[in-house]
Amino acid sequence: MRRIPAALRAKLAERSCGACEICFWYNATNWHHRKNRSQGGDHSLSNAMHLCGSGTTGCHGMVTENPALAYENGWSVRSGHDPAAVPVLRHGSDWVVF
Repeated sequence: MRRIPAALRAKLAERSCGACEICFWYNATNWHHRKNRSQGGDHSLSNAMHLCGSGTTGCHGMVTENPALAYENGWSVRSGHDPAAVPVLRHGSDWVVF
């Protein structure tokens, strides 16, 4: 598995200002792939969200445990879609395209 380049991690942290891109309350600690790597997702900013928690805790855990909600809000992207074209509900009120 290829590591996420440090420069790309820095750009994600800059975009998020270090805060979770879903709740905006907690420090973002994890890179979340909106489109899973196993489905062809890559290491790109349009395919990334900076989230609090891990795959089982915080917003990252919530996304993992609630796939229907994650797809509805753009936090996850289905295999046939391009993350750069799928809007994301960010900070509870802003729809953006990364």
